[in-house]
Amino acid sequence: AKRDKALDMVISNRALLLIGPPMCRAFSRLQRMNMARMQPEKREHMIKEGMKHLKFCMTLYKLQIEQGRYFLHEHPYSASSWKLPAVQEVLGMPCVEMVKGDMCAFGMWQNTPEGKELVMKPTGFMTNAEEIAKAIGKRCTADHTHVKLLNGRAHRAEVYPDELCLKIVQG
Repeated sequence: AKRDKALDMVISNRALLLIGPPMCRAFSRLQRMNMARMQPEKREHMIKEGMKHLKFCMTLYKLQIEQGRYFLHEHPYSASSWKLPAVQEVLGMPCVEMVKGDMCAFGMWQNTPEGKELVMKPTGFMTNAEEIAKAIGKRCTADHTHVKLLNGRAHRAEVYPDELCLKIVQG
């Protein structure tokens, strides 16, 4: 029902830009370390739902392209999802490109016992909006330290920093 509603919204509202971050749990390197400890049914359900959602996102992106509008897909740069056929199909379209951006370049940080520390979180961005790609393909300057996204920190790094949002809008 939620997919039907989203599809209707994309078709009828004709949004200029659709941003679709998929579910990270099914594809992240950090989660892969935990999968062996998960119950097989839970692991299979998580992967199945992640795949279904990811394929649906690719369908919406193709609709955006067909209708002359834009999309932005974000996922950790090392996520296994980038290699999936549905993603490779969209990535292979002539108007689509992928850039890598590090979240510390957009001011993502977390509190630690030592104070605020930047979060590197290398992120892949796939889009058909060339100016957005230029604006968000920023890399780490390597002049600072990073907090490690372990022990629940990865979940807190799912919120886009304000500076990234600004760059997307400017792009």
